[in-house]
Amino acid sequence: MSSIQMMHDLGRGRAKNAVQDYLIHKLLFPKVYLDAEFNGKKVDVLAIDREGTGDVHAVYIVYQGTNVENALETVVANIVAPPPPAKILPHFLYAAVVNNGPGASKYVPSEQIIQRSFAEDGVGRMGILYVDLCDDDPKFQVRVILKAERFRSSKEIVELADRFVAEHTANWEIRE
Repeated sequence: MSSIQMMHDLGRGRAKNAVQDYLIHKLLFPKVYLDAEFNGKKVDVLAIDREGTGDVHAVYIVYQGTNVENALETVVANIVAPPPPAKILPHFLYAAVVNNGPGASKYVPSEQIIQRSFAEDGVGRMGILYVDLCDDDPKFQVRVILKAERFRSSKEIVELADRFVAEHTANWEIRE
């Protein structure tokens, strides 16, 4: 494995950890899963609120050094016309743009991405998080660029979440 690939993998792992910490503090007793296969899609960080019985939050990691707009377009495409079986959307969907190098400017989404981040019917919006791995203070590593809005719920997403929690061990959860 090359040193560039090792740094990329290390950065992805740190970004997942930062997003996990963000969700742990944002949600009420979530179960958090890293590198989850959920509804036929690989999700970098998946959190299910209220000890696994609440809203589903899915986060996809996007590197700032790559073509961010194109990567975000891919995440947005899942809102507009998700391929089966991903027709069932999480309650909250996020893209986490990662700054893994000093001197990078904060990502600002294009107007097209902002407009396309909404569900077709306007109920739900993809959120965009900014993960700054150059900031040593973990409390400030994740910032909201575009606030996520809840997508419609359905019997299918609730059943899918229940099955997932029953069949998988969480990476992080409250244990009594």
